[in-house]
Amino acid sequence: MMLKKVLIASLYFLISQNVNADENPLLGSWKMKEIHYIYPDKIHSQPKAYTGTFVFTPKRYVIMYNPWKTKRAPFKEISHPSSEEILASFKTIIFNSGSYTYNEKQLSTQADMAKVVGFEGGQQFYNYTIQENILDITMYDETYPDGKKPQWFGKLKVRFILEKE
Repeated sequence: MMLKKVLIASLYFLISQNVNADENPLLGSWKMKEIHYIYPDKIHSQPKAYTGTFVFTPKRYVIMYNPWKTKRAPFKEISHPSSEEILASFKTIIFNSGSYTYNEKQLSTQADMAKVVGFEGGQQFYNYTIQENILDITMYDETYPDGKKPQWFGKLKVRFILEKE
């Protein structure tokens, strides 16, 4: 009897996971392919992003990427980086994690961990489309935990092209 209950519970869990995957097209790991910084009068593109990932679980997200057009430079001595190397490495990575909400066209994230200390509780807003295994997602807004907007608000959008892994 106990084995039967475990099997039924396991089957229910597997079925519910598949239903969630069908309902939420964002679920999974997405590898960064391109980044485009869109200003009103120009676009700066990285048609080949060097590194980056966007991961969605049913309730949480993680984004991490290199915003530069060059690869990150390794430390000369991995276990003993210089202050300059540490600063350079910090400038060449962006990351946030937290919770999210979404509908069929928009995503809103709320950070609980962020590269920028003090952004915890802040939100980022995206429009997105998914075609086959490509996620085309554009961050168009950000709100700090105190409700203020960044200086770039209304002047910059960041478009990411990602491929499902």
